[in-house]
Amino acid sequence: MLAQIAMRLLLAPVGFVCGLLAGFATLAAISTSAFGDVSLFPDEVALLGMEFAVGVWTTAFLFAPLVGAPAMVAVVIGEMFAIRSWTYYAVVGALTAALPWALLPSGVDGPLFQPVQVLACGFVGGLVHWLVAGRSAGVIEPEPASPPSSPR
Repeated sequence: MLAQIAMRLLLAPVGFVCGLLAGFATLAAISTSAFGDVSLFPDEVALLGMEFAVGVWTTAFLFAPLVGAPAMVAVVIGEMFAIRSWTYYAVVGALTAALPWALLPSGVDGPLFQPVQVLACGFVGGLVHWLVAGRSAGVIEPEPASPPSSPR
């Protein structure tokens, strides 16, 4: 029983981090579609990669409290009630991704994404979390009782 609890305590955060990485990868894939047919020189590509890497870490640290708190609450709820449905994790991931985006002031300049793009990133992150940790959610599963043996 302790081994199951320890496994869940390790697996849930690993699934959360994998979901975050998948969401960022989806965001990166969506971002590259904005470049279109722009031809860049190799040094420009290197600078662009550097700016993107710095931007990802900055964004991660800025939005971690906004995304992390509701997502961790959803993960704890999923673990407590042994919710193993992929739709739960996908919908919660999409809503969790939309939360910081919805809290941005309307006059903010910068690369803002469409609501569908933000929801897609959260959806992918939720699905990845479900693949890693959500399919086996639930801290303790009671072992089925063996049927009583009938006397002959």
